[in-house]
Amino acid sequence: MEKQTARFSRKQCLGLLVFFLLSSICVLDAFCQGKKPSWQYVQSLHFAKTKEIYFTAEDSYFTVDIEGVNPEDVSVFVNDVPRNVSFVSSRKESYLIPGANPLDDGIHGCRIVIAFRFTQPGYFHIMPIDVRVNDMYNRIAVDNVRVYENPNTVQPELFLQFDDPRFNTSGKKLNVKSGDHIAFTLYIRYAVQLINFNWKIPEDSLFTEVERYEITKGNPRGTEFSPEAEAIAKFDWQPFKIGDFKLPEIKITATTYSGKKLDVAFPQYTVSVAPAPTNQAFTLPKENAFAYAFTVPPEIYVPSAQKGKKGLKDLTQLLALHKKERHSFPFLTSAYYDRRQLEEASGLTPGPMEPSIPALVFFVSLSFLLLLASSIFFFTKKIASHLAVFSLLIFFTLASLVTTFYFVGQANKKLALFTGGNINPIPEQGVESDAYIKAGTLLQIEKEAGEWVYIKYNDTRGWVLHNKLMLID
Repeated sequence: MEKQTARFSRKQCLGLLVFFLLSSICVLDAFCQGKKPSWQYVQSLHFAKTKEIYFTAEDSYFTVDIEGVNPEDVSVFVNDVPRNVSFVSSRKESYLIPGANPLDDGIHGCRIVIAFRFTQPGYFHIMPIDVRVNDMYNRIAVDNVRVYENPNTVQPELFLQFDDPRFNTSGKKLNVKSGDHIAFTLYIRYAVQLINFNWKIPEDSLFTEVERYEITKGNPRGTEFSPEAEAIAKFDWQPFKIGDFKLPEIKITATTYSGKKLDVAFPQYTVSVAPAPTNQAFTLPKENAFAYAFTVPPEIYVPSAQKGKKGLKDLTQLLALHKKERHSFPFLTSAYYDRRQLEEASGLTPGPMEPSIPALVFFVSLSFLLLLASSIFFFTKKIASHLAVFSLLIFFTLASLVTTFYFVGQANKKLALFTGGNINPIPEQGVESDAYIKAGTLLQIEKEAGEWVYIKYNDTRGWVLHNKLMLID
């Protein structure tokens, strides 16, 4: 009896030991399961940029740390990438952040590193990355990034900022009066250091260096790339001679981020200098050889109601001649010759002959009559006896139809006179191209979008405001 009791006690102990081990394993597994990161936690993460500035033609890295998982429990899948972006690689690695005291195990997890390459500069939005953590799928966002041209390939560039805001929006052409002050600041971008900085003083004008800035002292601005522009110097130019001139050229030699020394091209501006108003000038004694240099500059502001008033009258006259030419037979009125004479006197390139509406009506009617006559010949079977007449009739019918189609195509073109100025590459205010079109130029309207009109002039196309056009109807 004692032996059985001892045996039973041993079996009970063995069973209890097995039960304790299994329970410990379950509790440990449950504890580990509880330590797995939640879906909400993973979704709150994002792939962060590893540096502030990224460049084209080099690997750009983004990282994310997922706490409490091992690299083998993580899978990464990259979705479609934007245009001019290519996926290069991804890798996983363990990380450990030591605790504050020896008893603290610290924080461990998996770090994911992905690399992209950009072929063009710009602002990019990359689609979220699919990441599977412990068989749980997540989409982790990626930081938006602005990419700049690679410093090893980018060339330094100069640009001007004028004190008069009108000049900053006038493209590359400035219209001033004799004696006006043209004040501007010269800036350089994508350069490390200035090696040479000089200019040639233009004739018949005053050219003054108002202020010189830090970069002109020859000190490098640092090897770290910066997209910010650096002010070089401020100038004031006062032309006195009448005519068309170039802005005084300033010669700059700079070193690039790749270490090259380059002569930087100066922006080309055309300046049209008109005579100063006679009531804003005072005279010096005739023996003073520099009397012309003391003209009082005219006021910058001119009321918009007075500005262009004479030009509007000229354009109204030109518009009337265009309309008269369109609504009369070619060569039967002097509208065509009067219009060309006015355009030449205004310095405009004479446009082609206006499509004549009466001529269009005439050829449509003529084509109808010739088609009717041809049909009568055909259905009355008089072709054999009047073959020569029928051949001539067919010839004139075809010629009339071709001429009709030509006039229809010309008449369907929407034409307008432009009141002058720059055109926009996109239908937005403040975004102008260098393309300048004179007032009175004949433009073709191709399409409209709200208050904006897409126009064509020779090989030039762009957007202008509807109120800048005078329609020819």
